[in-house]
Amino acid sequence: MATKQNLFFTFNKKAFTLIEVLISISILVLIFTFLYSQLNLAQKSTKKTTVIEKSTSKRAKIIELIYADFISSMDIQATRGKKYDRFVGAFDTQNSLYEIENPYIKYVVIEEQNNNKLIRIEGKRNDIGLINANSDFYIDVVLEGIKYFKVLVTNEEIEFFIKAKDMKDIYFKINRLVVK
Repeated sequence: MATKQNLFFTFNKKAFTLIEVLISISILVLIFTFLYSQLNLAQKSTKKTTVIEKSTSKRAKIIELIYADFISSMDIQATRGKKYDRFVGAFDTQNSLYEIENPYIKYVVIEEQNNNKLIRIEGKRNDIGLINANSDFYIDVVLEGIKYFKVLVTNEEIEFFIKAKDMKDIYFKINRLVVK
């Protein structure tokens, strides 16, 4: 027959003490705190990577568009300004975003108080302008937040310098096709 003292010790051996429970809860709290901080860090990293990817993708698309517009043109003229060229005069190209055969393209910097925009206008005629823009012309905002936009044209090459908010600077050259 078991005594009262043996039953008490037998009962205590099957259960946790208060100290063991508190230690277990403390360890769980530390583990969950670590996991939460790692999850939070992963979320921040994902957001930052997404912003960089979008910026890189946007930058690549702008370079591709400008390259396609300018590569086949022979008659390009840019007006000069302090920080940016006001516009690149209408020129013919083989690149069309709207399936226009032999379109004319014009790049214009629109000045606003805190958000200058680089605009691309595409149309069938070479008298492209913002004032006479109608259904014959298609207007696209290429880039907002323009700080610097330059197009340098020589007989051999065309150089592009673009600086905008929230994007790495763009600089590239196109070697012009020499027609003899």
